Amino acid sequence: MTPAPKTCGACSVCCKDLTFELAGSLKPAGVMCPYCKAPDGCGIHDMRPQICRAYFCGWHHLPSLGEAWRPEQSEILILFRSGPAPDGLVDGIEFHLIGARDRIFWLPLVEYIGTLIEDNDPVYLSIPGDVGYQSPWVYLNDFPSLKDAIARRDFAMTAAALGQALQVCIDFPKTKIPPDQA
Repeated sequence: MTPAPKTCGACSVCCKDLTFELAGSLKPAGVMCPYCKAPDGCGIHDMRPQICRAYFCGWHHLPSLGEAWRPEQSEILILFRSGPAPDGLVDGIEFHLIGARDRIFWLPLVEYIGTLIEDNDPVYLSIPGDVGYQSPWVYLNDFPSLKDAIARRDFAMTAAALGQALQVCIDFPKTKIPPDQA
């Protein structure tokens, strides 16, 4: 049986939590897009900018992720990254924690990250930066102690390593978005 197609419904997380160019200027992360008419979604959907047309929400496009993974419910925006990862792997998945930081310990997230890393898929963790600042991120595949914890199938050890990775993001120096990108 084919699962029913996913729809955005009342979710407008991407409209708020992503940085993108809109009408010649930068719409920063953390600021709602002026065209978003929450909870109904985009007010100019038929004429929306190309950046919006090309955006692929991880929840929306990964059939294995159920309703609990909807960004407005899970507080996790899943992004696809293209290009080489720090260790030479190509393309990947980024888990962008947009809500409570303790979501890093959510069992489905911990298990999914473990599966992806076991499958040698590049995995990133990020948190929102302040308005006008870049989102700090960490590459999880070569994060100390994480691979070992995953290989041992030790949930507590895996969760602790993910907590350490989250702390790296939290402690990362704030980096202002360059003016040429603003």
